[in-house]
Amino acid sequence: MITESVEEYLEAIYRLGERGEAATTTSVANELKVAPASATQMLKKLAKQRYLKYTPYRGVYLTPKGKKIGKEILRKHRVMEKFLSILGLPKSRVHKDACELEHHIPDDLERAIHQRVEGEKTLPPGAPSDVVSLTSLLDGQKGVISFIGGGRGASQRLADLGLTPRTEVTVVRSALFRGPLMVSVRGTTLAIGRGVAARVFVRAK
Repeated sequence: MITESVEEYLEAIYRLGERGEAATTTSVANELKVAPASATQMLKKLAKQRYLKYTPYRGVYLTPKGKKIGKEILRKHRVMEKFLSILGLPKSRVHKDACELEHHIPDDLERAIHQRVEGEKTLPPGAPSDVVSLTSLLDGQKGVISFIGGGRGASQRLADLGLTPRTEVTVVRSALFRGPLMVSVRGTTLAIGRGVAARVFVRAK
């Protein structure tokens, strides 16, 4: 079974890559606030377990196996940070508590929390109880469009992109709470701004 320490390292490396920074022994050690010697030892261990490729003095690269885990843990961290902030916890605790919870939250609970956080912000009055906004879905989740909120202009722009009622859409990248969503619809991958995506209401599959 994968340990919390392994998850922390994979998350840190994924986070560095997301920021466009090179993952080296030094940068990973700084990210996790550990000694470089400790980071070196763990990186060698993770390389043997095929979570990453490690070449001394040349950097670290996650394998698909390691990238999948790093991405999942970072996603759960951000979901929990948002949730804890909404609960009113002080900023000084939010990050620390999210770091602890990210290792224990089941996938279905993560999805439920994310949908509730996003849904409460965007769901219009009188909407069906089984409908959520497109921004409520996480990576890999699918939904069938129920209706488009906003005026006729917004509906037409989305229709031009292929986003119409009864159409299936898959979230490729949710970019939690920041930046555009990447979605797949009718065989095409599109980037949609969060404000626009929040007007698309779907029934999750």
